[in-house]
Amino acid sequence: MSDSRVIPARPPFRPLLLAAFLLVAQFLVIGVTFKHGIEFRCLDNWPQPACATASKSLAALYCIIAAIGLFALLRPALFRTLLAEAGRSLKPLGLNLAGFALAMLPALFMRQGQGAAMLLPAFALWALGMGLLLVGLLGWLAPWRLWRQFLRAGGGALAVVVAAGAAAPALAVKLQPVWQLDTIADLTFSAVAWLIDAAGYVTLSDPVQKHIGTEDFMISVAPVCSGIEGIALVTIFVSLYLWLFRAELRFPHALLLYPLGILASATLNVVRIAVLLIIGIEGRPELAVGGFHSHAGWVMFTAVALGIIAVARQIGWLHRAPTAAVATAPELPPLRRDPVAARILPFAVFMLTAVVVPAISQNPAMFYPIRVLLLAAAVALVWPVIRDLPRRVAPLSWIAGAAVGVMWIAIPVTPIDGPPPYGSLAGGALALWFLFRGIGTVLLVPLVEELFFRDYLESRIRGAAPDQPAPLWRVLLAATITAGLFAALHDRWIEALIAGLVFSLVTRRTGRISDAIAAHAIANLIVFGVAVGTGNLAII
Repeated sequence: MSDSRVIPARPPFRPLLLAAFLLVAQFLVIGVTFKHGIEFRCLDNWPQPACATASKSLAALYCIIAAIGLFALLRPALFRTLLAEAGRSLKPLGLNLAGFALAMLPALFMRQGQGAAMLLPAFALWALGMGLLLVGLLGWLAPWRLWRQFLRAGGGALAVVVAAGAAAPALAVKLQPVWQLDTIADLTFSAVAWLIDAAGYVTLSDPVQKHIGTEDFMISVAPVCSGIEGIALVTIFVSLYLWLFRAELRFPHALLLYPLGILASATLNVVRIAVLLIIGIEGRPELAVGGFHSHAGWVMFTAVALGIIAVARQIGWLHRAPTAAVATAPELPPLRRDPVAARILPFAVFMLTAVVVPAISQNPAMFYPIRVLLLAAAVALVWPVIRDLPRRVAPLSWIAGAAVGVMWIAIPVTPIDGPPPYGSLAGGALALWFLFRGIGTVLLVPLVEELFFRDYLESRIRGAAPDQPAPLWRVLLAATITAGLFAALHDRWIEALIAGLVFSLVTRRTGRISDAIAAHAIANLIVFGVAVGTGNLAII
């Protein structure tokens, strides 16, 4: 079938990256909130089928997204045509955010001990919220007329792929009897025991009952915890890949993906169990136990499957000839020199660490140095782009930043009630913590936040061409939205809202993002200095 329309030479990388970031962040927040953020244990309140449905539904969504990614590799031209107008309208993102808010709403009324009274309202809000969340993202990636054309051209094959992804978690459970569960459990237990011993922990273990831990915290590496679901899931995805790309792959060479996938899945599951055991030993048993039944395992197994396939795509020995995906791949800039990745990737790392760390520690601020190291690694990855930012900074920027800093410290803040954020650290370790806190607060956070909020997001919302001034109403709208989102990241949201508007004004006044970064940095320097000098770290 001929098509006279011009297919874009490269996919819309920026909207795709932002959509992926939104989806991952929203799913992560939903999963962590309902697993660990509220006092509610599903099996104590709801029937077992309802709990299983709630858990497996999100796992099925992960697998559907992964399966669609496989289909995109098979039909890249079809997806390039679909996404030709991605990101041109911001209205669908409003639908996405409304769906996210609805999906989070049950967290306000789900409480331990209330029974099944709120079962139907919770499921109704989840179903409506997740539906709107996904529809909003799909609408942002392509208008509905392109979706209709896309479904007419590839809807049949896509339906099979989506069905396979949706069925993957349930099928993975059904395939358990195919494997020698006791043998896998034995190997998993031995590997976990060795890894825990290598980490320096003294534990009690019973190889017969598969019990390992301490007197205060003990787990059982039963067959159902041996990673068999992950092994089955990886097997399903590898099989789907072999079927979809059977015309390109060389057999029997490609069958090596089965043992490679199984080995990778089993190895990472051992690491997962060992980490959860250490978390329980270190005083967070409820988090460790919840981790065995969380969505993190499904995310990990899905990532393993896609990782194996991604590696396979780069190994010519497994293919009869260069694949269509490789032969027609657009010439994207390397990640290190991609200007969009430089503005989004570090912020994504910053946000993900902000969500994950509180889930694994009662004192997340103590892990701030680790967050700084991860954030610094993300910045270093895209440093060639950041290095080329304008170095000039107008005096107005320093004055505006100082004004924000003075405003921040002038408003009284109650000191932290309880242990300090650095925990029990003392001496050199405490000095090192403050050093990392200063580097993150004064240098990295201003850079990362301004690149994302003012340089990327605000310019996207303004929507004007580089050589044309945007209408005043769009300038004000963009500044207000980004300042509002910026404020949502801070406990002192009113002060943060004012600061965000000031940084937007500085950027618009000079036309350089480096001025906003400098203003943000000087404000944070003043705040950090006063906080350390007075000992009231709550100011930060």
